[in-house]
Amino acid sequence: MRIGLFSDTYTPDINGVVSSIITLKNELEKHGHEVFVITNYKGLRSLQREGNILRVPGLELKWLYGYKLSTPYHFKAKEEIRKMELDIIHVHTEFGVGLFGRIVGKYLNIPVISTYHTMYEDYTHYINRFDIEEIENLGKKIVTVTSRMLSDHVQGVIAPSEKTKETLLKYGVHTPIYVIPTGLNLEKFHISHLDKTKIDELKAYYKIKDDEKVVIFVGRIAKEKSIEIPIEGFRYLNNKKIKLMIVGGGPQLEELQALVEQYQLQEQVIFTGPKKREEIPYFYAIADAFVSASTTETQGMTYIEALASSLVVFARYDDVLEDLIFPGENGYLFANEKEFIQQVENYFQLEEKEILSKKTCARESIARYDGEVFYQQVIHVYTEAIQQYEHAFEVVRIKAYDDYIMIYVENDKENITEKIMMSFDDYFQLKIQKNILLDRNVIENLRQQEKILIAYRSCVRKLKMKDYTSKEIKDYIRRQKLLDEEETKKLLLILTEKGYLNDYQYMLDKIEKAKHTLQGKEKIIRTLTNKGILYDDVVEALSCIDDKQEQDKAIQVAAKLAQTMKDKSKSMKRKLIAQKLILHGFHHDIAKKVSEEVDLQEHDDSFALDKTIQKAYRLYHKKFTQQQLEYKIIQYCLQKGFDKSNIVERIQEMEWEDEKENL
Repeated sequence: MRIGLFSDTYTPDINGVVSSIITLKNELEKHGHEVFVITNYKGLRSLQREGNILRVPGLELKWLYGYKLSTPYHFKAKEEIRKMELDIIHVHTEFGVGLFGRIVGKYLNIPVISTYHTMYEDYTHYINRFDIEEIENLGKKIVTVTSRMLSDHVQGVIAPSEKTKETLLKYGVHTPIYVIPTGLNLEKFHISHLDKTKIDELKAYYKIKDDEKVVIFVGRIAKEKSIEIPIEGFRYLNNKKIKLMIVGGGPQLEELQALVEQYQLQEQVIFTGPKKREEIPYFYAIADAFVSASTTETQGMTYIEALASSLVVFARYDDVLEDLIFPGENGYLFANEKEFIQQVENYFQLEEKEILSKKTCARESIARYDGEVFYQQVIHVYTEAIQQYEHAFEVVRIKAYDDYIMIYVENDKENITEKIMMSFDDYFQLKIQKNILLDRNVIENLRQQEKILIAYRSCVRKLKMKDYTSKEIKDYIRRQKLLDEEETKKLLLILTEKGYLNDYQYMLDKIEKAKHTLQGKEKIIRTLTNKGILYDDVVEALSCIDDKQEQDKAIQVAAKLAQTMKDKSKSMKRKLIAQKLILHGFHHDIAKKVSEEVDLQEHDDSFALDKTIQKAYRLYHKKFTQQQLEYKIIQYCLQKGFDKSNIVERIQEMEWEDEKENL
């Protein structure tokens, strides 16, 4: 294959991205592929060509650790790249040259793969110097949207770790994501491949004695690396034979040097400044352990380098370490500076045999990061991306409607023409135009979005006729079998963002209407919680109705209920009123109090009993005779709440004619 690697950072820069690119380039070339590197340089002149390395002009941003920013399009560079006849483009940065690589891929019809090396949301402090919350939130929002947009415009994304993949999925990336840990040439870190004389010279230069132990940090000296934690840990050090060596340069170097002076740790902490890439294995070689308190790594190349150098690793817990550091075997995890230094001192107190065992375990634990394994996994992604791109669809027609776009796409190999409905937002975001090629991943994503769009339009029609809660719309989507669970979540979020769904406002509106009805609080709560409103939210909103208002409503309901109850005793009426008040949603304490106090003065128990006996007689006199009839009448009246002695007495007192004879 002819492969183009695009990156804003490359040699002579020293960082994890450069290490990854160099490893990949070497492995690809070792297997016979021709590799071109497209990067930038500090300057504003024309292109620079060094064999298969093409450099475009870039502006250095000193405040961002010397990052060189290039414009996202270079006409002359595009023509040079056309001559390279690339089979695939692999971008390693998101902006500048990385964005240029994506544009070139689009114009030259070359499939593009990207590696997401950097967790940008952990670097927003570079643009938020005054730690303003609004700027921080805006920065993270921009990272989310930009990462999703750029990742969805390539054929595949390589994530160096599961942590990175989970982050991209959280951003909403649809493109296939492949977890491939960056490979290393592990042998170059082995002590047998290093010059012992140079190691001894390095120890002498930094005045490291034979009986002293060195804990080393290697990397960019910047805020996101949390280097102040191991420095502060050394304030609590008891064993003065242990030193901390910090290898690297960066924007926080002077600040940390001042911190060391403040704590008077100059004898314990060594700063080396930035070092060349080829020197790094020698610094690992003079160390006895490695430390990093960073929680912003996408993979942690220096952890792997340290392990390859047979160094036990001390690290703060981070998801990226789950399959890399095994506590007590090849490293230790700490939560704070005191825990760090305690673990370091405990480690160096172990028997030499046990320390040697852990160092052996350290090196053996990173076999899967071997360069050959890395190469095989990346080549698989390249091959799959090329095959997908070869079966891409061409946009042959575009038709706009009032609230959506319909695109018609064709695939020559399969002789397929199909139409896909899409939103205006997706149309403009994807920059769809006639004759553009869309690979199968994009088409599949558009098909998924089409399902959501169809469901969206159906839900909007429903919501324009009547207000519903999120739960009701969710139930509607499920009944209609419009979307699966994850798609439904996305649609509900869209409807909420666009203002079609607002459960809180729905609740307030319903409660306001309920104030003018004779419903009790309990019924309002049942009604709204059944519609998916949170119980605590309803209770809080109902605090606007006090106990007196609630009792006044209950009295009105009780008065109406009393008027509808015939042929019942007073006690039965009060009991039934209490039950019905509870059914109307009033608290049982209020229901009991109101039912006991409700005015039943017009009620005459004697008259009511007479009417009930007569009614019972009419029901049963043709079915029963004598004692049976009397028994049935008594039972009937008892059910209406009358006292048995009163019933019997009234039956005896009543002067019926035919009725009395039958009794």
